[in-house]
Amino acid sequence: MDHAIGYVAQATGLTASTLRYYEKEGLVSPARTPAGARRYSDEDIEWLRFIDHMRSTGMSIADLSRYVSLRRGKVPGAEQELLAIMRRHEQHLRDKLAHYQTNLGLVQYKIRMYESELADADVDLYDLYRRRCGQGNQSGEGRCGGTVE
Repeated sequence: MDHAIGYVAQATGLTASTLRYYEKEGLVSPARTPAGARRYSDEDIEWLRFIDHMRSTGMSIADLSRYVSLRRGKVPGAEQELLAIMRRHEQHLRDKLAHYQTNLGLVQYKIRMYESELADADVDLYDLYRRRCGQGNQSGEGRCGGTVE
């Protein structure tokens, strides 16, 4: 079955302009009617969902373009390069995850600090931070790092 661009936009959550951009970049190649209207197959829709998923994880258009050309071109031995693309992207995601884990730790620390402040309402947040993190001690070294906000 083939579908018009409006249907595909609705089915994938992508805008029509994004679909045209992906076509321009060679990520998808919809068929055309004699009048030139794009017609997307069910396979195109699934492929677009995969592309959207990979873009949401931060994969670049350049890597996606190379991936698509290798997959669609059925190039002998392409599996090695496809694997390399996915491994690079996996490392990118691991790096982002580590960054987010660090940020989450800071947010969780702040939450605990505010919860403690609420439990002990007569303590000033800045004083609480200094006590817990050792700020202002003789060595000048704090255990918590960062800045007081």
